[in-house]
Amino acid sequence: MSAAENQELKQVLHEHELKATSQRIALLKLLEGTQEHFDAEEIYLELRERQKNVSRATVYRSLEALVDQAMVSKLDFGDGRMRYERSKGEDEHHDHLICEQCGKVIEFFNLEMEAQQLAVCEEHDFTPSTHTMHIFGTCSDCSSLTK
Repeated sequence: MSAAENQELKQVLHEHELKATSQRIALLKLLEGTQEHFDAEEIYLELRERQKNVSRATVYRSLEALVDQAMVSKLDFGDGRMRYERSKGEDEHHDHLICEQCGKVIEFFNLEMEAQQLAVCEEHDFTPSTHTMHIFGTCSDCSSLTK
């Protein structure tokens, strides 16, 4: 990322009343630059490869602070490991397909599903604040291995 992008991340952190530490900037860069859904240990190891000066405790504390400020989303895919991704605005909402064999995560957005969910909420006079959909199953790569 360029110096301008670093400055932008610093500004975003300050707007969320968080210190703009080099570790937090590196963590946000990592999450912004990937489609992967890392757990905290994977983030720690990846940052150690990229930047020498980070501890596990710093990664865990930074993740919690970023989650608290809604800058990072914490995801539970049902396997006992919390995963993290950079929070996207409402305009970039997506859901997840999770392969139970290999752990692959596929992001998707379906306007019809979103509309149906809103219709169900209206039907029950329910005001949604947010939602997350995870569909578990087997990806095509793993399906082809069992055939």
